[in-house]
Amino acid sequence: MVEAPKLKEALKEVGVHKVALFVTIANKENDEVLADKVKHMSKPALQELSKELRGNSVKKVSVDLDAEMQFLFGKIKEKLALDGDEEALKVVFQQFLKSGKNIPGDEKSKNKKQLTEGKNTADAQPTKSHPIKAPSGEHISVSRYIPVKIRKQTIAKTNGKCAYPTCIKSFENLHHVDYFAHTRNHKNLIPLCKVHHEYAHNGLMGREVGYYDGLYRKYRSG
Repeated sequence: MVEAPKLKEALKEVGVHKVALFVTIANKENDEVLADKVKHMSKPALQELSKELRGNSVKKVSVDLDAEMQFLFGKIKEKLALDGDEEALKVVFQQFLKSGKNIPGDEKSKNKKQLTEGKNTADAQPTKSHPIKAPSGEHISVSRYIPVKIRKQTIAKTNGKCAYPTCIKSFENLHHVDYFAHTRNHKNLIPLCKVHHEYAHNGLMGREVGYYDGLYRKYRSG
């Protein structure tokens, strides 16, 4: 890791197992960013990040269509007014999931009613945390109770799954895209699994790491 001195330095703090995930893709351009991530993210989250950076996070699927299936698929695209195969399939899959029908052999579908009724552990309990001091010096209480109606609506948008693109895991956290301490409302909630909730607080989902993300990272590593 000659070109990644900061990642090499992180070895002393986090050990070899986390750092080893990025040895072959580390360079002087991403050195500082990767060093930051290995210090603040769990190993499962880092394993997922490593896969994504290597381009292995999405499994490519190839399906051969016989003449009848091609005809039916063509009719579907015509009805949807779409030309692209991938775009049309995405719409079909999304509509199927929204229909609430069980996927054959998918045991997780048995939990759908539980998820939509707010009985999931992450959904049933109000978000808990201690009062914190904002950068301005103001003490803010962030024991943020999310009303049942809003929780249900948020979970239903993804059928109880994580909202991160390509993720098919069940959600575990309801995440505020914009800091609740700033907005004081729940209009920007998204469901996330544990791994992608870490992504959100580590600058990997379109938001730079801020003051409150720093508190989360300190709490997680504590």
